[in-house]
Amino acid sequence: MEHLYDYTVERLLIAVQIGNSDAFNEVYCRYRKKVQGYAYRFVRCTEEAEELTQDVFVRLWENREKIDPSQNFDAYLFTIIRNIFLGALRRKAKMNVFRNEMLEDEPMMNSIENYIDFKDCQQLANQAIETLPPQAKMAYMLSRNEGFSHENISSQMGITKNTVNNHIKKSLGHIRKHFNSYSPETIISSILWILLLQ
Repeated sequence: MEHLYDYTVERLLIAVQIGNSDAFNEVYCRYRKKVQGYAYRFVRCTEEAEELTQDVFVRLWENREKIDPSQNFDAYLFTIIRNIFLGALRRKAKMNVFRNEMLEDEPMMNSIENYIDFKDCQQLANQAIETLPPQAKMAYMLSRNEGFSHENISSQMGITKNTVNNHIKKSLGHIRKHFNSYSPETIISSILWILLLQ
């Protein structure tokens, strides 16, 4: 009987295309370390490289039907990493612009409006955080409010680092969804990222 680990990459990717989760897991096992090595070149931080690696495989699964098994898969993965990283840089640049605008001397009315908008967004974020499952909420709060590393959170909560990553990733998704349900076409998403990265 033939096993997945005997499959060529092309054959695995064909299986992934049609939604075979076992084939996807095999791809993950084969490429996780290589992807993390690619990611580290961009972020120069082991934990951030691990998070970026998770993002890459989530993106890969979500866009599995677009995979071309006949193309160079290493190059395809590298392109995903680069795009996610550049997207994060663009968001960070926008946040810095917004922060600078908040700090500049402006007419009093504009300052008050910005403060109110910011406080409203903070309140929305807090509402979303309060509705998180207990474990996810604790992991999120330790990471964002206390500045704990994933390794420290893992040790304190008695769970694996992978579980910590999953909790925080799901928390961020939950909070973004909460914001979008209120005002998907405003700058709220930019403000949210400021709150999440504090």
